[in-house]
Amino acid sequence: MTRSLEPMLDFFLREKGELVHINSVKQLALIRDATDTIQMTDEKIIRAATPLHTGDIVDYRYERYLITSQVDRNEQSCRGRMKKCNQRLALNRDGQVKWFDAVVEARTFLTETGKVISIPEGSILVSLQDNADTKGITLSQRFYMTHQPFKVTGTDRTMNGIIQLSCTLDSINTAYDDVGNNIADRWKYEIAHTYALHIHQGTMVHVPLNETIPLNVTATDNGNEIANPAITFISSDPNVVSVDQQGQVMGIALGQASITGKLTYHPAVQSTIEVRVVETGTHIYSTAIIGNSVLKTGQSASYVSHIYDYGTEVFDQSVEWSLRNQDDSIPIMGSITASTGNSVTIKAGSRSGANNKALVLTASLVSDPSITIEKTISLKNLF
Repeated sequence: MTRSLEPMLDFFLREKGELVHINSVKQLALIRDATDTIQMTDEKIIRAATPLHTGDIVDYRYERYLITSQVDRNEQSCRGRMKKCNQRLALNRDGQVKWFDAVVEARTFLTETGKVISIPEGSILVSLQDNADTKGITLSQRFYMTHQPFKVTGTDRTMNGIIQLSCTLDSINTAYDDVGNNIADRWKYEIAHTYALHIHQGTMVHVPLNETIPLNVTATDNGNEIANPAITFISSDPNVVSVDQQGQVMGIALGQASITGKLTYHPAVQSTIEVRVVETGTHIYSTAIIGNSVLKTGQSASYVSHIYDYGTEVFDQSVEWSLRNQDDSIPIMGSITASTGNSVTIKAGSRSGANNKALVLTASLVSDPSITIEKTISLKNLF
């Protein structure tokens, strides 16, 4: 471009310029492609009547650009080259995560000479605006790009307004890195959350027609119960089974449907139970045994049977207890030493051969012995 064209371009800038944002400030600019050929990076020439600087951020047609060249100035306008920011990177400094728009290249094009410089395989060149936040970037700083970890191996601040980082592939740190969200060392400073949701009435519950039962649901975070968790309940067939957002299930019509509970703010965490609607007046009992699943030889432990009718705990029913070896061998490697109501005490045998064996404790409903539940109790040596 010769200087004789400058007044004409300045005229076009005033008459045909587009509104862009330069460092978040609305300005008038004339923008054209930097080359007639397709390049690895989207590069454009920007001309503006207001001052431009190397490292300025330009928002143009819903894309973000970084001015990467020196700026040419005349009396009427400024001109420079800008490249589209093709990546958004999270840099984590001592738990403070900040996101940066960046130009990332696996090779770079020198505009002065027209020469393409290749970067070693597994390496990239990252160009960022040089500002107060990026000044803190140090060697060995880690970050993620498209779920791959990189490490800063060199920094170049010789061009005012731009910081260039030479980076190479790094290894994933499964203990600390939030790979899914492209944040390195996130869990080094934050607590990683492992959520779970449990419906405690087994795989199926029965509800009488036109009646309601509550679902017994708990949510945990890293194994600790969450108080008053926000849960969204959904019925697979509301014409058969309805459910409100407190987990109250109602039988609408005879049949079966599934109820799914989801943590409202973490919907991938969920639990499902089948619900069968039955005629009113019948009893559908189920039982559960609560107690330690490991018992040391020679020691005792207590177990309790909970009895449910349509998923609601009842207290007018009782169970009969029995004990056997898991492999059905004899003699039995333990004994029932006490039984009171729906509670029982088991004492493990003291024989050395009991180690790594298992007992099976069975609770059978007295009013309907076909309703039984078993609990396996592993035996371990005391020492």
